[in-house]
Amino acid sequence: MYPNIRFSVDADGIALLTLDVPERPMNVFTPGFNADLSAAVAQIAQRTDVRGAVITSGKASGFMAGADLKDLVDFHASGGTAAEAIDVIAPGAQALRALERCGKPVAAAINGVALGGGFELALACHHRVLLDEPRAVVGLPEVTVGLLPAGGGTQRLPRLIGIARALPLLLSGRHVAPAEALALGIVDALAPAAALLQVARQWVLDHPERGQQPWDVKGFKLPGGAGALASHAGASFGDTLAQVRRDTQDHYPAPLAILSAVYEGTQLPIDRGLAVEAQCFGPLLAGPVARNLMRTLFVNRGAALRRKGDAAAVNAAYVERLARLYRSEGEALRREGVLPALIANAARQAGLAGSPLAADAQLPAGQGVTPQPEARAVGERLLSLLALEAARCLEEGVVATPVEADLGAVLALGYPDWTGGTLSYIETVGLPAFVARCDALAERHGERFRPSEALRRRAASNAPFYAA
Repeated sequence: MYPNIRFSVDADGIALLTLDVPERPMNVFTPGFNADLSAAVAQIAQRTDVRGAVITSGKASGFMAGADLKDLVDFHASGGTAAEAIDVIAPGAQALRALERCGKPVAAAINGVALGGGFELALACHHRVLLDEPRAVVGLPEVTVGLLPAGGGTQRLPRLIGIARALPLLLSGRHVAPAEALALGIVDALAPAAALLQVARQWVLDHPERGQQPWDVKGFKLPGGAGALASHAGASFGDTLAQVRRDTQDHYPAPLAILSAVYEGTQLPIDRGLAVEAQCFGPLLAGPVARNLMRTLFVNRGAALRRKGDAAAVNAAYVERLARLYRSEGEALRREGVLPALIANAARQAGLAGSPLAADAQLPAGQGVTPQPEARAVGERLLSLLALEAARCLEEGVVATPVEADLGAVLALGYPDWTGGTLSYIETVGLPAFVARCDALAERHGERFRPSEALRRRAASNAPFYAA
């Protein structure tokens, strides 16, 4: 009946929605899928011959993932704003809200992997039956690509199992195997493949009154409480915030956005909480860090793995050239009187995998007789010099493409993930701003920081390394 969803109704009035997005190896949210889901939900709600529904997947690859990362990278490349990002996710979020408010019981028969938006679809159902096989993992991994769950995950999961149990799942993005998912309460039952649909269907038949979520019932209270007065608030928000900022050095905005969405949204009725979630999501998708993580570590790295593996993305000559420069800049900093400990800490805070100084050079702590620079300024200096050299390598043909430059720097040199790589870092700073920064560094520290004429021309026309 629909291009993305097969819809049928059996003799007992149970609708079966079989998700099968065409020409995709895994079910993902697309504009067409959102429209089909909305139409199918309307049928469930309106048809008098439908008593409830079961949702499953028609793909052997699993139940469902979220949005296709390539689609999200394309959104950023098109110059999408935070407000436009909210508009992108609105149809899917609205379809899930309509599903849980359809007035009839809906069970998810999760016949494989359900991650991101796929698990958010399951959370919008009134009952979840998961395939009892190790491969059938569930979870909300959006944080790993610089985003937050935007299909209600930051609101439904805490309302289902409480903030204290939900936050670690949201902030780690880890995949949860069936037995643990059942113990946590994020699924309601496990079943073998042969019985999965029947178990889900039987629950719908046995619970005609369960066409409403607990959080839509008047007087609902979040398990364990919400807000500053909840007994877990100090640990859930105070301690966790300090840990997140320590671990990320404020380079990754997604964990902080997740904390904000959960803290603010769970104190409100569900619809207002969902609006808070959307407002927290918009700047993440429109921002550079999510673009960097998705483009370099997932889309481009995935393409490299499909070709020849990670090694195919690493040029020996390019990486060694950057590594030598990194070490020599560490020595230059030390000669200027910068303390070895500060150099090492600056590199760590920037997200670089290691200090530019050899281990024996880091041992003499010294007291320092010169004023010390700020660690962040030292980190920016190291990141900028390596990025500048990568641009030169591209100009000279040492690397053939921006993808090769970025992947090689991240995978082999330990350039920070959040930057997306050396050339993505230049785009993150902004080409004109990066050139201006390098000119200022050249005046203070030497001509090795002077941008090439080719980079100046690129900055003047604000032409990114990656074409839109």
